[in-house]
Amino acid sequence: MLSALALVLLVSSATEGRILSKCELKAELEAAQIKMIRAMGDKMTVDDLIARLVCKASASGFNTSFVKAIVAKPKENVPFNTHSFGHEKQRPVRQLYGMFQLSDQLACDSGMMPSLNVCKMSCSALIDDDITDDIACLKTVIGSIKPKPKNSSDITLPLATLNTILVKECRFVVPSRYFAECLTATTPIASID
Repeated sequence: MLSALALVLLVSSATEGRILSKCELKAELEAAQIKMIRAMGDKMTVDDLIARLVCKASASGFNTSFVKAIVAKPKENVPFNTHSFGHEKQRPVRQLYGMFQLSDQLACDSGMMPSLNVCKMSCSALIDDDITDDIACLKTVIGSIKPKPKNSSDITLPLATLNTILVKECRFVVPSRYFAECLTATTPIASID
C-alpha cells in the first residue's frame, strides 16, 4: 500500500497538469462532439451526458494530473498479492488517471497490472496538461459500451461500465442549472429599444 501511495505521489509530482474551470471543460466536451451512449436509448440527452461527465470531473478538482489509488474491496473476487517482506497479503490496487478518473484496468496501460487498454495508450498520457487525448479516450470508452454482443470480435464493454463513468452523485444534475454560470460574453443579450 505504501508503494502505491509513493507511486501516486511520484507520478503526480513529476507530471505537469492544469486546472480547468467547469465552463472550460464543458466547452471542450461540446467541441469534441461526444455522442450518446447507444445502449442507453432515449434515457439521456447529450447535454445530460456532458453535465454528468463534468460533474464527475469535479471530484478530481478539474485537475488534469490527478491520480487516485483504489484498493480492491474485500467482496471483489480478485487474487491476493503476497507482500515481499513477509506473509502479509495486500489487495490489488488499481489507479484512476486524469480529470475523468479513467482506470488502468480498463482504459489505459499503467504497466502495473493487466489492462484491457481500450484506448491503446499509456496512462501517463492521461495526466498531462493536454486533455484532448483524455477526451478521445473517454469517447472510445463510451463508444465501446454496448449491450451484450452477439458475435462480435470488437471490444465491447458491458452497460455496468457506466457506473465507473457516470457516478451516482451526478445522476440528477440538471444541465441548465449546473452550467448557469457558463453563459459567455458571446451569448446574445436582448437589447431594449
